[in-house]
Amino acid sequence: MKKYPFKTAIFLALSFPTAAFGHGAGDFILRVGAVSVAPDESSSLISTVDTGALAGTKGGVGNSTQVGLNFVYMITDNIGAEVLAATPFEHDLTAIGLDQYGFATRNLGTSHQLPPTLTFNYFLGDANSTIRPYVGLGVNYTTFFDKSLSNQARNELGANSLDLDDSFGLAYRAGIDWYLSDNWMLNASMWKIDIDTDASFNSALGKVTADIDIDPWVYMISLGYRF
Repeated sequence: MKKYPFKTAIFLALSFPTAAFGHGAGDFILRVGAVSVAPDESSSLISTVDTGALAGTKGGVGNSTQVGLNFVYMITDNIGAEVLAATPFEHDLTAIGLDQYGFATRNLGTSHQLPPTLTFNYFLGDANSTIRPYVGLGVNYTTFFDKSLSNQARNELGANSLDLDDSFGLAYRAGIDWYLSDNWMLNASMWKIDIDTDASFNSALGKVTADIDIDPWVYMISLGYRF
């Protein structure tokens, strides 16, 4: 039996290029999804002007999840510049260990923050790869705003004038893009960001301070589109 139809199928398959799903030089990518900041904090002892460092105490920062955006410009087929942006994160601030000194206050208040982050990422695979894992390194600037003290902290500690210093540090990046079609993709990714702040407020005991290394893990699940 002649096998011309089979040979014809092979010829046609080789004659037409397969769809190029992966991103390449000059592409612009927008991703939108949920981004969660999970602090991996460590803290100095809480100190006051009157008492000095209070043994067994520390400051804490809670988790927060918001809508995240990131923008990628592919400089080459394998190197992309990426910016992370998000709606403002709101974090609960806590004072741990004050109970041993006769204070019931644990919830100090809240603060909002924005952490714009620039990274340069290296993508594995090539411009035709449907799945593109990547790693990256960059810088982060975190600014704190809308800082407020809880009623308990105000009433029991006489707290006022909460302040958190802005932070500048390194950002480490890893993730994966998985193309669903020519332009649409799913993305799962993470950052490890160096965020350090000096927290302080005035109180009946004088100025209260703590140095907090927030150093969060940041996780994002998103849907992306290649332009």
